[in-house]
Amino acid sequence: MINIVLCGQGAMGKTIEQEATTYNNINIAGILSPRNGQYGEDLGKVDVVIDFSNPANLDFLIDYATRKKCALLICTTGFSDEEKLRIEEAGKLIPVLLSSNTSVGINIMRKMLKLISNELRDFDIDIVERHHNKKIDSPSGTAKTLAEDIKSVTGREEIEMHSLRAGTIPGEHLVIFSGTDEIIEIKHTAFSKKIFARGALDIAIKLCKKAAGFYETEDMFEFKGKETGKIINIA
Repeated sequence: MINIVLCGQGAMGKTIEQEATTYNNINIAGILSPRNGQYGEDLGKVDVVIDFSNPANLDFLIDYATRKKCALLICTTGFSDEEKLRIEEAGKLIPVLLSSNTSVGINIMRKMLKLISNELRDFDIDIVERHHNKKIDSPSGTAKTLAEDIKSVTGREEIEMHSLRAGTIPGEHLVIFSGTDEIIEIKHTAFSKKIFARGALDIAIKLCKKAAGFYETEDMFEFKGKETGKIINIA
């Protein structure tokens, strides 16, 4: 049984609690909320902390996870470059992963973009993302990740990103390759927060078994081709 502690009592935290009940090897051991005085000192053995809270909790999370000697899965976005370096440094002591998006679909989309973007480097490339009106960061962390993936294989310095915040849209990411007389679009739409919750739980199960280190989301996903059964790593 894997003991998971959640940091964040918002919609994602509640969704993770609900989805965890469908697993037979996961126990939600407790909730961390420094703002509400819940510091998790009495939770006993912790295997992994999943964070869907706020960048302001970073110091607390790193300190807590290193003292508990547990894995740390950070799914919060909006960190500065300096804060990201501190997260990487924590990997010297514990298994840690910073993920802008834990859904399987987005990680397949990342693989697709890495495979085709170089062939389309002469096209105009734009990323359009839409989220609910309570999402603070803009553009989204996922949009930034997709842009970095494209830049890494095309050599471009910038990718245009366009953001919309409206209603209760869980999340939509569209990459548009616009050439002369032709357009290619790759789109991922999230219809529920459940995909992020289940993705985070699946990653947490794997992460807590890893040695200390800083891991990428792709390190946790493997996909099998239908025809050959060959495992495809998104790395």
